[in-house]
Amino acid sequence: MSTKNKALPGKRAILDNIMEYFSFSAIIILLLALSLTQENFLGEINLKNLLRDTAPLMIMAAGMTMVLLFGSIDLSMGAVCSVSNVAFVHFMLAYGESFGNPLLAGLAGLAVSLLFGLCSGLTLGFIHVKLKVPSFIASLGFMSVWQSVALLITQGPESMKKALWPATDWYKISFGVVGLPLVLAIVIILLVYLLTRFTAFGKAVFAIGGNERAARVAGIHVDRTKIMVFALNGVLAALAGVFLAANLRSSAPTIGDPFTLKIVAACALGGTSLAGGKGSELGTILGVFTVAIIENGMNFIGVDAYWQNVVFGIFVLAAIALTVDRRTRGQIIK
Repeated sequence: MSTKNKALPGKRAILDNIMEYFSFSAIIILLLALSLTQENFLGEINLKNLLRDTAPLMIMAAGMTMVLLFGSIDLSMGAVCSVSNVAFVHFMLAYGESFGNPLLAGLAGLAVSLLFGLCSGLTLGFIHVKLKVPSFIASLGFMSVWQSVALLITQGPESMKKALWPATDWYKISFGVVGLPLVLAIVIILLVYLLTRFTAFGKAVFAIGGNERAARVAGIHVDRTKIMVFALNGVLAALAGVFLAANLRSSAPTIGDPFTLKIVAACALGGTSLAGGKGSELGTILGVFTVAIIENGMNFIGVDAYWQNVVFGIFVLAAIALTVDRRTRGQIIK
């Protein structure tokens, strides 16, 4: 073995270590820089808003991590979130008062939104798996479909009546600076972590991402596993839409669109490989907080929204450059 070949594993280990601590280091550096340059950045009000607003992104990133683990992608998550958001508020406005209890109406609206998310995920998974349409193309098509559906439901923002606000009061519950939404989001992502790490289903997801052909030969139900992951991903995207509705007590047909890039950025910064077979929900948590701090910091400073997308794009490219395995050739998102 040549000296060059011997050096490759060492270089790869260095890159792995850099990526493992990249998000954690970025969080520390960003917090120090922003707290030193921006007064009140670490104040109670801003921290509360930062941690509360992180919940929807964390929920969607949990689902996307699973999809990326077996080498696919879902670009329709933001649009599914938008449809769920407007469907929840529209349902509450149309039928909320007929329930007589805002909490019951909220649960019914939640069920409607989650059912839509489940159906959208199952449909995307079926088309990708059974019709052999690459997930990138299939989800791109569904993104356009769901964006139009959200606009068909309502072409402008809708606000919930004050009488229905008790259905969303849970979103304002907090324990110091940590709000209940973030607690729920962390519980969800930890459950997904346990599912992928300590169950046969999770081991199948990693096996498919590592080598799909070998997974089929080993007797793993590849098609069924993929469809189940897309279904769960759809449910989590829809749940995030309900979280956004509860936060704002209103809906917007394009509310989920900006999340598409943020989701990919959070997963990539958390160390999840877009080629599949490598990643962790725990790393995704760090990636989510990195994205949230960057966004909050830029809003705090007053950076234009278009430049914010430029920054997120740069972070995604940097994270992918660090996580890609250059020993393989021709790997694409399936």
